[in-house]
Amino acid sequence: MSTVATPSSSVVTLFDLSAVRLLDGPPAAAQRTAREYLLGLRPERLLAPFRREAGLAPRAEPYGSWESIGLDGHIGGHALSAASLQWAATGDERAAAMARVLVDGLVECQDALGTGYVGGVPGGVALWESVASGGAEAGTFDLGGAWVPWYNVHKTYAGLIDAARYAPADVAARALDAAVRLGDWGVALSDRLDDEAFARMLRTEFGGMCEAYGDLAELTGDARYAALARRFADESLLAPLREGRDALDGLHANTQVAKVVGWPGIGEVDAAATFVRHVLDRRTLAFGGNSVSEHFTPDAQAHVLHREGPESCNTANMLEVERRLYALTGDTALLDAAERQLVDHVLSAQHPDGGFVYFTPARPGHYRVYSARDECMWCCVGTALETYARLGELAYAHVGGDLLVNLPVPSTLDWAERGVRVRLASTYPAALAATEVALTVDVAAPVELAVHVRRPAWAREDVVLSVDGAAVTPASERDGYATVRRTWRGGETVTWSLVAGPAAERLPGDDGWVALRWGPATLAARGDDDDLVGLHADDARMGHVAHGPLRPLADAPILVGSDDDLVRALRPAGDGAFVLDRGTDAPLVLEPLRTLHDARYTLYFPAVRDAADLGRRRADLAALDDEQLGLAARTVDAVACGEQQPETDHHYAGSDTWTGAVDGRHWRASRDRFSYRLADPEGRGAVLRVTYLAEPGRARVVVDGTVVGVVEVTDPAPGTRTLDLPVAAGPHEVTVVADPSPPSRSPAPTRSATPTPTPRIVALHLLTHPH
Repeated sequence: MSTVATPSSSVVTLFDLSAVRLLDGPPAAAQRTAREYLLGLRPERLLAPFRREAGLAPRAEPYGSWESIGLDGHIGGHALSAASLQWAATGDERAAAMARVLVDGLVECQDALGTGYVGGVPGGVALWESVASGGAEAGTFDLGGAWVPWYNVHKTYAGLIDAARYAPADVAARALDAAVRLGDWGVALSDRLDDEAFARMLRTEFGGMCEAYGDLAELTGDARYAALARRFADESLLAPLREGRDALDGLHANTQVAKVVGWPGIGEVDAAATFVRHVLDRRTLAFGGNSVSEHFTPDAQAHVLHREGPESCNTANMLEVERRLYALTGDTALLDAAERQLVDHVLSAQHPDGGFVYFTPARPGHYRVYSARDECMWCCVGTALETYARLGELAYAHVGGDLLVNLPVPSTLDWAERGVRVRLASTYPAALAATEVALTVDVAAPVELAVHVRRPAWAREDVVLSVDGAAVTPASERDGYATVRRTWRGGETVTWSLVAGPAAERLPGDDGWVALRWGPATLAARGDDDDLVGLHADDARMGHVAHGPLRPLADAPILVGSDDDLVRALRPAGDGAFVLDRGTDAPLVLEPLRTLHDARYTLYFPAVRDAADLGRRRADLAALDDEQLGLAARTVDAVACGEQQPETDHHYAGSDTWTGAVDGRHWRASRDRFSYRLADPEGRGAVLRVTYLAEPGRARVVVDGTVVGVVEVTDPAPGTRTLDLPVAAGPHEVTVVADPSPPSRSPAPTRSATPTPTPRIVALHLLTHPH
């Protein structure tokens, strides 16, 4: 990707969000649905955590779910951003009123504390004092015992900054003042930490704090904010990327994406572009999402085995990185990536009746679950509230005095500075043989203007422009664009056609799996609607995961042939459906992922290039099923150690503990102890299975205060091992304790004076008896 020398230069300028209005079509419908979801939230409940932390009398109960288990207040920050963005994007006065109430509420809390700080982090005042004094132990997802407090408070920063940029003028001024006060508080806190202590603190996920301080520096010109943005640029991630190296395997995906959002603004354009390239080339699936169970994995097949597919937050933050890079570089490859993410992932991750998706599984025959407005306060709900407000943001841009038409989204653009207003009509993003686009240009007075129309990567033919029915002589003034330059007098209509067609895309890193596309749309085969456990989620722990039974991989249709063979066999069938002809087998019926809801689906199909390999492929799939489905059927509850959400939702606690990953397997180890709570609501548990890496260490496994076994590795070897321990039925508190002494039957574990580190524990499974 191309780069620029300084962060202050701008190759391309995006229009203000308020200049673009979406017209009837799928993006406008999605934006409207998200707005109604947002406006149904009660500001007084969103503000409840902030009032509690400011010592003010409660006015309402806080929301539950993640808003009451440690990320208290994060949705309030997202909601302020979303209300400000929705007002800018639509002019809806209800959104402006919501932004006004939230800003006033935050300012009241900030005034009550008197330090500049405002946040919903539980016990925040004492916690931040501990952080500032260097006494807060930093784990991967907890700082001083609090769940990712910088990540949490970043949402407050971002909400105030977005209100300062996008809300009505009276709200914007008040929000900027509050953002500056909060910014000054953060500077004062950070000044108390030397570089070594600051770097230790950054071991804990800190969200987009680099972005927040970079944005504050841009808004105010304050050099202190720019310096702190630089301190929040994590060198452990930056260093390999500066060298062009991909060192992302095993890392928590959205932790890294959120870090990168701020890099273009501090001059790290090359590193940000390298990060984006590594994610897009190696880790992004056909519909634009990335990650497995929130992590970057080196195991390509994990994408189609796991029930927890790409996370919506990742894509929301990737879009923000791409938007900022595009403005600095003009690289249209970023637009191709963003278009796929918007059409396939973002539009598919919202239920037409409301509700947002956390994980989009790529496992054949699985399904998504949707949030309920007052019940689910996941991170992906917060980012969704913002993302749908921004669906028109990349549609147009300008460079010099020229207009760029980047996405054929039905919309209007008011370019007030040039007295130009355009109206774009199209069927986009419907997956048709061709998308017909008409752009009508109105002007306040005759104006000479070049209009550059982008040819998207999926278009199979060059873009040919006509003005009022007369063909335009081809011009090549910008790479990847067709151009018409003329004096516009008002009322002229530019038309063009984007010709679509079929494509086959292999799973990155594993060509034994293939996805099918038509034009801008990733296609999926609709399955049954049986056993859609938790389809519309409540506030249950891990409610964002589709816990229904996995379907056997061996039941998925196996596609035979090369990519060219599959492309030739795919054709439209009318009414938005597509058919893949499979010779003597029944045709495969597909539809765009964004239109498929309330059912199981298959995105990636097992594939062989030659029919002679069918028998082997079926046997391999059956073997995977025997291993995976057998364990799944016996599992009552399980926690993947070292992974944020599974640990948080299992009430992780620990001391002197750390995490890592080997070949995509995450683990946790300790010189003291760590613990989880495993649920057993139906009393079916009988066996605790401990999965660990075969590396030296010793630990006691304590269940409800009683030692039930010892995990000890004295003969290290590659791979994992398991230890099955009998337990009684019922929920359990399971503690892993580092201790070199012989096992004790004492009711409570004691800490050895010279503990040997525990082995690296990969997972705990509470299982039923084997049948």
